[in-house]
Amino acid sequence: MKDFIAKNKIIFSCFCVATLIGVVYILTMDQEEWFPYAGDWFDLIFQLSVGFIINFIFFVTQIYIPQYKQNREANRCIYIRINDIVSHMRELLSHLGNKYMETYDENNATYEYWYELLKKVKTNDRIGVLNVKKAYSPRVDENAHFTVKEWIISRLEFIESDIDKVFKYYAIYIDAELMITLEEILKSAMHQNMARSFLQMPNGISFECTNDDFILFPYYNLMKKLETVSKRYKQ
Repeated sequence: MKDFIAKNKIIFSCFCVATLIGVVYILTMDQEEWFPYAGDWFDLIFQLSVGFIINFIFFVTQIYIPQYKQNREANRCIYIRINDIVSHMRELLSHLGNKYMETYDENNATYEYWYELLKKVKTNDRIGVLNVKKAYSPRVDENAHFTVKEWIISRLEFIESDIDKVFKYYAIYIDAELMITLEEILKSAMHQNMARSFLQMPNGISFECTNDDFILFPYYNLMKKLETVSKRYKQ
């Protein structure tokens, strides 16, 4: 109700006035006219008020409520999609943290943490996650696990796919902040530089000599930002 009033202040105010006019008209039907033809004018205003009340009821029952239910269901689906995106981003970062920094505390991951981690990253190292595409033999060894390169690319593919679905199916339901945040993720150095440049080098790459973390820490911040934005879609 509060949401409806906030979004339809003028219509709701007119409804309250029309209702008040109707009540006053009914209560004063048997009283003398305040001035000549006052009854005729009041009757006309009453008829207009009744018409407005009928149209208001029609708007609420036939337009607002169905639209509200549709938006609510769309928001539920968007929230699930956003959670999937955040989950993939978190998986990507947490496994890198556990691999190179021994522990990963998401709430205390500073710029220095990510900078040190980035310098240790080697794309041909193995992540402790089994790649089901390679687990085809009875004997599963280290080679059946994702390399860092494969791990990052696989998570980014999931993220880009889910973002594409949000834009494809729910574009009319998302607000500007969510749209901007998703665009920032797609245009981030992680997706543009890491996935499409660095990881495509056949001999792998090392970030040991880098003097700045322009990949992991910004991506971590985007994950936290998206997580915050998602709360407005939670039912």
